Amino acid sequence: MRRYPLLLFLLLSLGALLVKIRPVFAEIPTTPKIAFWATREGNRDIYLMNPDGSEQIRITHHRAQDITPIWSPTGEQILFVSDRDGVWDLYLMDPNGSNVRRVFGKEADRAGPTWSPDGKQIAYVRTVRAQWVIYTATIKGENEDRIAVGSSPDWSPDGTEIAFLVGWPRSMQISIFNLDTLKRRIIFPRKAIPSYMSGALAWSPTGDKFAFSWQHRVPLEDFAETETIYTINRDGMGLTQIVDEAGPWARGVVWSPHGDSIVYRQADRNKNSQIFKRGLEGEQSEQLTHIGQNYLGDWFDPAFALPVLPQPQLLTTVWGELKRK
Repeated sequence: MRRYPLLLFLLLSLGALLVKIRPVFAEIPTTPKIAFWATREGNRDIYLMNPDGSEQIRITHHRAQDITPIWSPTGEQILFVSDRDGVWDLYLMDPNGSNVRRVFGKEADRAGPTWSPDGKQIAYVRTVRAQWVIYTATIKGENEDRIAVGSSPDWSPDGTEIAFLVGWPRSMQISIFNLDTLKRRIIFPRKAIPSYMSGALAWSPTGDKFAFSWQHRVPLEDFAETETIYTINRDGMGLTQIVDEAGPWARGVVWSPHGDSIVYRQADRNKNSQIFKRGLEGEQSEQLTHIGQNYLGDWFDPAFALPVLPQPQLLTTVWGELKRK
């Protein structure tokens, strides 16, 4: 008869163990997903959709503004920006929008995040004395290091460099910071000229190209509609226009994990910002969103994800806690 209380104890202990472990291991998407943010119901919230634009699902439901979602390399977490504590700062959440938590203990005005390819660090922009300054830190919000004055950081696929934009707002250029040598170099345009790039500098998955939006016709104010999407080699050569200048502006570009297509945003006939997808082999653009104002975040594909490392110490720790109880 004593076996039944023991069995009940074991079942309850196992249940407590699973409850404690569940928040740690987030459910990773099993199919490719594009994270984006949109204004559709009077508030800026984060959504997910398939690469063909289907199954658009809202995952944040907070009264605050939630923007710029970026997938972790493993797909376990989404890094995003929110003003839910009164100042724009960085937050993490699981792919379904649950388990939201702040990255940093001490709040500051932070935005524009990007992950290191190993998932251990992030780069982002802080506003310091009315200037945009790029910093790096661990994903636990420790060891903040100042990198350079600039915006729109993007970490190289090999983890050795961070590309970013300088010269805002009228003489913008692409710069690369080497994390080993701590040296910077301008790659495009080599000389400062009147030009505008509206953020979202994107390193290709293979690390040999950048995609970005650029407007270089002067006076800049009179030719704002000509801003469009280009690619360029990492050495600043091989400039290629991807989207035609004729028509509304095109901005905010993200590569597919395969590197064979891009998504970007462009104004529709009602001047609303919509998301489009385009192959890089001459295919026509495909409109993915049609409701409200839509802005890009990031594209995740489990086929290209960083493997999730096992955490055996977690099981040992939790089981030890249960035994002590």
